[in-house]
Amino acid sequence: MRIIILSFILAIVATLTATAQDINAWLQEQLNASADLRHVDYDEMYEKALQKGKGVDPLIRSLVVIDYCRAYGLDSLAIEMADFLLEKASNEQMERGIAAYLLDMKYRLALLQNRYDEIQWMASYINRRWRSNQKLMDWAGRWHRLAEEGKDVAPVRIVRSKDIVSLPFDRDSVGHVCVYGNVNKTEKQRFIIDTGMMSSTILFRKYVQKMGVRLLPVSIRASSATHPDVVYSMQLGIIDSLRIDGIKFCNLPVWVSDEAEEYDCVGFIGSPDLVRLEYMELSRDSLVFRYPLPKKKGEANFTMNPGARGERCICLPCTIDGHKSSLVLDTGSNSFLLPQQYAERTTGFFVEVGGMKMWLEAGMETHGFVPHTDSRGFWGQPLLWSFERLCFNFRDAHVDYVKKKDVEYTEYTY
Repeated sequence: MRIIILSFILAIVATLTATAQDINAWLQEQLNASADLRHVDYDEMYEKALQKGKGVDPLIRSLVVIDYCRAYGLDSLAIEMADFLLEKASNEQMERGIAAYLLDMKYRLALLQNRYDEIQWMASYINRRWRSNQKLMDWAGRWHRLAEEGKDVAPVRIVRSKDIVSLPFDRDSVGHVCVYGNVNKTEKQRFIIDTGMMSSTILFRKYVQKMGVRLLPVSIRASSATHPDVVYSMQLGIIDSLRIDGIKFCNLPVWVSDEAEEYDCVGFIGSPDLVRLEYMELSRDSLVFRYPLPKKKGEANFTMNPGARGERCICLPCTIDGHKSSLVLDTGSNSFLLPQQYAERTTGFFVEVGGMKMWLEAGMETHGFVPHTDSRGFWGQPLLWSFERLCFNFRDAHVDYVKKKDVEYTEYTY
């Protein structure tokens, strides 16, 4: 897959100076050839990007390819192409919000890896080229201060003392799946494993002082999927180490949350930090990491990025009543959350994923904050109960669905 997409990127970079008609034809041919790699979430995007006719902008179409690379975890290729566009595209083209999109994507990825030298370069780049753009100049000021504060922070590093780490799940009072870990060699604490969380590890502020978390001058406003009306502040921090059994994260960026504490834990471990480990197995009772990566089985793929610009989550293709869709795997939820268009359903419906067909009764919980045209919802722990285990290879965006013996159908009634 990587070879196909690398050829894809290199060819686009080589032809961006050609006519829009030439690029349209070439992109159509390449995407048709690699159709087996496409995920349902991107169908509409591709259809719009590949529409025939005059006036199709090759720059916009290049952004589609960047989103495609991000969805399959090919960040280095997305960054290569973003750098090319930032260098070659005209100011007039980039003023349409494209420069902000590309720079924001690079910034978020740099934060995940503690690449503060790159953040400093982007601040200087904006000062050189975009002095007339007040929004970008504001970013440059904040990024420069952050780069100065974080310039001595080492890159993120993973240290493994075991090839196989098996973590039995603990449960908190409301059923969240939890594991135990040590932050900066302090006493062992409970963390919720929340694959529906697209940000990095989150710690509650009341615990961070005694853990020795280093705070940096970056704060954001956030809300949760289940409580979108509740807004709280999160500040960027760095922890020297997070040890979970035989795995140690070194120099890990985290978010320190001011959210009102209502959980029996010190924080959450989200998908971006699970992805760093390249492979994991999820079952009803445990979380397993293996290294080196086991051989893949079957041909099922997933995406790790439902349209976000730096975050990570696990987005599984499925069908709902025979229509292609997708749902985010969310171990932080004990149920299903479906898009608003299902709120008025008076009868149940079938959902099929990984060869397993499930009947879901009407009246399930929905969330109206997702746009009506968005097919994605959130699939909680009941998915883990339906399979023996789910095996995720993050390096290749591949999933193996291991079914329980002789089970092909599950019914859920809410």
